[in-house]
Amino acid sequence: MCRIWLDFSAALMIFLATPLQTLAENVVLKTIPQSTVQERESNTTTTFLTVCVTLEDDSYYIPTYNRVAATVDLAITNANNYILPDSVRFRTVFQSAGPSCSQIQHSAPTNFLHLMRAGVTCDTIVGIGCASSAVALYCVAEEYNIPMFACPGAGASSLALNGTRNRFPLLLRTSYGHSNLARAFSTFFSENNYSHISVFRDDSYTFHSLTSKYLMNYFRSNNPKIFRNSAEIPFFGKSITVDGIRALLEGAKNRSRVIVVLTHALIVRQFMLNGRNMGMTEGEYLFMAVELHELAYWGRISYLQYDKDDGNAREAFQSLFVMSLSEIAVNSLDEYLAVMIKRNAKAKYNYSYQALEKPDPNVMGFYESIMIYAQEVTWMLAAGLNFRNGTAMVSRIINSTYVGITGSPLHIGQTDAIGSHAERQRDIDLKTFDKTAGEYKLAIRFVASTTNQTVIQVDDTLWFSNHGMMPPDKPRCGFQNDECKTDERLPPGMVAAVIVIPLLAVVAVTAAAAYAVFKLRSLQKDYNPDWWKIYLDDLTIKQNRTTSSNGSKKTLTSQSTAGASALSGFSAYNCDILASYKGSLVALTDVGALGKTPTSDMVSKLNLLKNASHSNLQRFIGIGLSTQGICQYVVTEICAKGSLLDILSFSTMKLDWSFKNSLIKDVVFGMSFIHTSPIISHGNLNGHVCLIDTRFTLKISDYGLPFFRNAAYLMPYRPHDHPDQSVELLLWRAPELLRQSMPPQGTQKGDVYSFAIIIQQIILRSGPFELPNDPLEMSEREILNEVVASNIPPVRPRVPRAACSNELYDLMERCWEEIPVERPTFPKIKERLKKVIGDYGDNIVDVLFKRMEQYAMDLELKVAEKTQQFMDEKNRSEQLLSQLLPTSVAAALTRGEHVDPEAYESVSIYFSDIVGFTTIAAAGSPMEVVNILNGLYTFFDGVIEKFDVYKVETIGDAYMVSSGLPVRNGNRHAAEISSMSIELMKGIRSFNIPGRPGQDIQVRIGLNSGPCVAGIVGLKMPRYCLFGDTVNVASRMESTGEAMKIQITQTTKDLLMNIGGYRTTERGPVAVKGKGMLITHWLLGAD
Repeated sequence: MCRIWLDFSAALMIFLATPLQTLAENVVLKTIPQSTVQERESNTTTTFLTVCVTLEDDSYYIPTYNRVAATVDLAITNANNYILPDSVRFRTVFQSAGPSCSQIQHSAPTNFLHLMRAGVTCDTIVGIGCASSAVALYCVAEEYNIPMFACPGAGASSLALNGTRNRFPLLLRTSYGHSNLARAFSTFFSENNYSHISVFRDDSYTFHSLTSKYLMNYFRSNNPKIFRNSAEIPFFGKSITVDGIRALLEGAKNRSRVIVVLTHALIVRQFMLNGRNMGMTEGEYLFMAVELHELAYWGRISYLQYDKDDGNAREAFQSLFVMSLSEIAVNSLDEYLAVMIKRNAKAKYNYSYQALEKPDPNVMGFYESIMIYAQEVTWMLAAGLNFRNGTAMVSRIINSTYVGITGSPLHIGQTDAIGSHAERQRDIDLKTFDKTAGEYKLAIRFVASTTNQTVIQVDDTLWFSNHGMMPPDKPRCGFQNDECKTDERLPPGMVAAVIVIPLLAVVAVTAAAAYAVFKLRSLQKDYNPDWWKIYLDDLTIKQNRTTSSNGSKKTLTSQSTAGASALSGFSAYNCDILASYKGSLVALTDVGALGKTPTSDMVSKLNLLKNASHSNLQRFIGIGLSTQGICQYVVTEICAKGSLLDILSFSTMKLDWSFKNSLIKDVVFGMSFIHTSPIISHGNLNGHVCLIDTRFTLKISDYGLPFFRNAAYLMPYRPHDHPDQSVELLLWRAPELLRQSMPPQGTQKGDVYSFAIIIQQIILRSGPFELPNDPLEMSEREILNEVVASNIPPVRPRVPRAACSNELYDLMERCWEEIPVERPTFPKIKERLKKVIGDYGDNIVDVLFKRMEQYAMDLELKVAEKTQQFMDEKNRSEQLLSQLLPTSVAAALTRGEHVDPEAYESVSIYFSDIVGFTTIAAAGSPMEVVNILNGLYTFFDGVIEKFDVYKVETIGDAYMVSSGLPVRNGNRHAAEISSMSIELMKGIRSFNIPGRPGQDIQVRIGLNSGPCVAGIVGLKMPRYCLFGDTVNVASRMESTGEAMKIQITQTTKDLLMNIGGYRTTERGPVAVKGKGMLITHWLLGAD
């Protein structure tokens, strides 16, 4: 009886003192419905076993009841339907294990006493998650001798009085435990000669605290060198400050080079950032953390938090290794179970998994625990054992291997590392940070077993500095600089360095200063302050589309170019006039009506555009000045495919998601460049200023020129102002900028809102706020009135959820949030874009070319595959033909050659026949006769493969073989056919008729040698036939022979005597039809 029985007894006293009425109010049984069980309860011969499922109430470390219930449902149903015999059924009862892991332990056994008081007898307990609850509840399992499955229950050994699990023989952990993790740490440290370790233990997280204690216990028992030189430092992560972290790291610097940080992921990031500030992430110190799998409890270890420290964290994370459970390959069974669990969780328990979320190892541990219990109950029942004996069942389960959910082995191991571990053996992955990709990748896999641990190194280079060499265990002279002998005299090399290095530094500084002066003078010489000025004499107008084709211009709206231009002061299309400038076509936008003249402020803003070079920005060339010095044209590069609206309205152009994603990516990249440059913001982002070039790359125009915006365009929106004027461009403007005067350059948050409207356009291929075939479509002014009104919820474009991915839809919603500060920045949008549309790709033209290349490669592979299939089929046909006809004849027919009959001077012919075949056939069915002949002649075929003979045919029970044709072999044909006959006779004596014990097969064999003719007969089903007197006589030798004897002619006997090595005896004269009396012989054997 365990010592925790004191707690159990106390709980029992509380239970007995509880009034019955209060007890009834406190007991809440959640019985998981099982239709199969309910249908069979009327069967009195059925034994019902109760699976008691227990969980903590409010712990987000352990799965909640609603998250797990669907998994338990599926496990019980599958166990009842596919594993258990009809005489045994499972049913389940849920009982709360009390508050979360950090609360008092007595809740679990007390609640189970309430369960027993209600008349429920548990045959097994499944699901206790917290180690403290598992230890407390174990007394119930021990008292009733029932198996207890913990999911995960990791850390129970750390809570035991002697630091082992020997006191919990009925406890099984099917999710994971600490032993494989501790062994992986120990193996890694030993392989790299590390013994000075600092372990930071966060006592505000139970799991991390127990993990740290288990590691130290493991080192104490299995790696004393590490234990002696290691230090375990507790802290309270939820309240630690930056100064506290720096103090911990400062202490660790003086005693170790390896620092294990066991805490929440966000706190790990703080340790790494402070370590970087202290110079501890430059390659001399190794940090390690634990993230077993995705779980909110310990967070996700990532440098990326979308704040100002992301860049520094990315640098620091190169020094951080992460230990996690190996990612098991998903098979079809795993996918099917995941889909069923997620569907039932939503339908029956109103629990929604995320779109790409899968049930974690703890949830799947419930399923596997119930399935293991069902298998053991079935086996013990069949073996006549007591399946209610928990000790006997657990002893069977330990060191057994089952098939897990993913199809991989599920082994419940028992080792003696620090006590008996009845827990699932899990492989552990060590991951290193790839700074270029910004993510962790597998470096080492520790493959678990009960006796040892196999190390598989996937990445040859683990460390990012020192040519991949791991940092040493301690400094060369020790942590206190007291392990090196001191010498008062400087070595000669150091003396030379003291003299030479300063001289080299002086020379380097002088050279750098001279180069800087030279470069500055070159820049001053090349710099042209009037680079942006373009005189009208240098421009040759080629086409003015504002006057020639404005009426027919295709857009998604009914508004004219003139209307939009008049409102904004800057052409909405930005490519209305084509001109030639220095031999190249350029696009002109007429801004002469504004009457702007260059000012110092304008010139300073134009200088910002000189270096604004990006593949997704329309290149600014300059300003066309009139003779009076007025700004007449904005000159930019030409984008020949028009605007985004033109592409979206071109109904014959197919826009798949590769094209749409390319357009979205181009907008994000262009705006991200603007927002991180001195230009700061755009202020007029809409579908008209998103232009398309000849490579279908989207380029943003109308940026960095706020002085060309009409003041009327910047005023707040008023419903009744200018009722005859278009308000289309205002549909892209953010609500806060509609309610007040907008700065000429706009705002960054306003640009993000405009980007969300563009996403809606690209998704639906429509105008802003338009939903195709929408009967409730509002006018532009009605939409603006609703947007300005700021209703709850605010009015936004109606985009069906199914029209795009969930990630893109969520991004769009975040970008048009009513409150500006809640909208993400473009750099953050750029980071999220990889998750939304996958890896950043090329523009659509490059994508199309790659598709064509891939199609050509796939076509070549398909042609090669079809060719190979044809050749395989040809080989099979030739092989089949060679089995029907001689190889040489088959080859000639395959080549299309005519095969003429051929005469052979001397061959040997074999005939055999089954004695009494008619009697044998009459005693059985046709199918039995066929099986007898098939078995016998299969044996014959195997024997003749050893000799230079050719099987001619079988007719009924007759078997015909020749030697010396179609390939001549001199006089060896008589020896080959005779040796084959002797071998067949030996084998027949041991051949038994299937299904007829005691009845043997007997045959007659006849041989003859002489000339014959062979050739192909017939066109349909052609046969290779032998003709001549030699064939007839051989047939007579068989028919006149005796059972189990080989009769040969004189001709064959003479050939054998010439060859030698064969024994014969004369039979005497035999009457042969058509030949009269012939002297024949018996072939007795070979020497």
